Amino acid sequence: MRISSFGKGLRITGFFRLCLGIIVSLTLTMGGMAFNTQPVQAHGITGPTPAIPALLPDCTPFAFQFGYNAPCCGACGVYFWWLSAGAPAWMNIDQNGLLTGCPPLGTVGPINVMVAVSEMSCCLWINGCPTVPGHPMGIPITLNFGPGAPACVTAINPTVIPVAWENMPFTMTLTATGGVGTLNWTATGLPPGLTVTDAVNGVISGTPAPGSCGPWNVTVACTDNGTCPSLGCCPDITAPLYLYVDCWANYLALVTTYTTTTACDFTVNIGPGLAYGTTNVVIDGNPEATLAGNGSEIFTSVPCESHLVVVDQTVQGPDPKTRYACIGSNQKWVSDIDSIAYFDYAPEIWIDTGSDPAGITQPRGAGFYAAGAGFSSSAPSPVQPGSLAGTKYVFRQWSLPDGSTNPNRDLWFTVTNAGKATALYDTYYELILTSDFPAVLEKSWEPAGSNATWKLALQPMPFTNFFGVLGGVYEPTNAEGSHNMTGPYTQEITWQENWFWPIFWIVLALLAIAAAIFFIVRSGRKRVGPDGTEGKTESSTQPCVDAPVKAAAVEVAPVEATPEKPAVSAIPEKKALPEAEQKDKPNFCPKCGSAVDEGSGFCKKCGNKL
Repeated sequence: MRISSFGKGLRITGFFRLCLGIIVSLTLTMGGMAFNTQPVQAHGITGPTPAIPALLPDCTPFAFQFGYNAPCCGACGVYFWWLSAGAPAWMNIDQNGLLTGCPPLGTVGPINVMVAVSEMSCCLWINGCPTVPGHPMGIPITLNFGPGAPACVTAINPTVIPVAWENMPFTMTLTATGGVGTLNWTATGLPPGLTVTDAVNGVISGTPAPGSCGPWNVTVACTDNGTCPSLGCCPDITAPLYLYVDCWANYLALVTTYTTTTACDFTVNIGPGLAYGTTNVVIDGNPEATLAGNGSEIFTSVPCESHLVVVDQTVQGPDPKTRYACIGSNQKWVSDIDSIAYFDYAPEIWIDTGSDPAGITQPRGAGFYAAGAGFSSSAPSPVQPGSLAGTKYVFRQWSLPDGSTNPNRDLWFTVTNAGKATALYDTYYELILTSDFPAVLEKSWEPAGSNATWKLALQPMPFTNFFGVLGGVYEPTNAEGSHNMTGPYTQEITWQENWFWPIFWIVLALLAIAAAIFFIVRSGRKRVGPDGTEGKTESSTQPCVDAPVKAAAVEVAPVEATPEKPAVSAIPEKKALPEAEQKDKPNFCPKCGSAVDEGSGFCKKCGNKL
């Protein structure tokens, strides 16, 4: 069957349209497909359980459980947990992944540590197994501490101390205000023979040694570790205690010192330093008088009897930030040996503390100080309030009561006048750069009001399918930029698909296939002669040239005229030619009579189909 050039052209055009339709359909379809771009989660550390709260109180124990899922190296089930260098001594993680600790009193601010684990495989420690992406050895955690409310001992109560006697058994019990845990009592300066025999209950007992009679200046101390045993969360509270040991001879009545008197007077004097208010005078635990500055009163006692006189340690002044403190001890023993109890007072100076901005944790140290005493405090830095995510404050300097400044976080100065020590901070906001594909998490702290810039060196990511082999990639659209930091800011890195090279190679491949099909079809067409036999392959590029018309040699046979029949035109009869000559002899178009090459399918002059 012969196919015309026009029909073949239509078929090739249709084939190319089909290829173009396939390319467009693939492009549109692939552009709308959704790829799973989430990173594969590696084996690693899980937890903590429970979740770490935004703020942990100091002097309060904590415990967080970490785990390790699906070992990556065929582990023997043995793991080695550890904390990064720089972790505080009171923090520990055991070999079951349990992180515990109890921050001492005064622990304020964030503590950053790395929780890491190694697994044992084939009896060797393997440190290179993957855990969490971005942290090949462990995960970082932040514990943010703030002031808690430890129930520490606040004061040692004034106690009526009985008189001790030489070489006679003696016992007394101390008491304190505050404290919820087990108390620990200590004492220094006790006379020979007396010791703290019950440190929990504050019992002092024993037998004063012979020759120990007289007044003894004893200092007692009490502490309560609150909820953190053995860590010393609560500071020691100390108080002076005056213990009088009377003579053994007096006890046995072998020697009577006072034989002509039946009474022994003693005097309580208050010095002029108490410029405002009055102080209570308590004798042997009983309120006996109220005295102002320069006040005095005489009390009567039987001979050889000692009495404990106690006055107020502090007296409130005319306003909350004014008071007067007793100079030295506010307790004294009086007897016939020492019959005067003198107490004086001095004004104390109020030093306040604060921070700027005001919402930051208040620095410690506010209170009353004696003139010339030392004030000390430490400003926490950095400070990240739990209620303000993405915001932190970094210490800059102290502003002191006298108007000067100090750049050191650990502050110390001599108190000379009242005022306020303010810790000044600079504000920083967190800039977060994040992306789901590929996994990107970059964080930095930028000064408030600054123009933060970023420039990530992100490489194009190949498609995760066949088209990635052809050069299809994801490209970041905003890997570089800037932002004015008026608050915490998160910038998500977005990615777009680049289909240039996949489409290029697909189109190129389809064109190559179409060209191959075209030449295969063209090479299969053959010429057909007048007698139905195949001739040479037709050339589609043969020029169309009109051949000169040659008159065919015909031989006319004589016809006898017959009047009854009309004359019939003679049809020229082809004359048989030799074979060699016949091959070169042209045919003639029956329509226009022009010469036609043998094997041609149409007349080049009139276009008549042969």
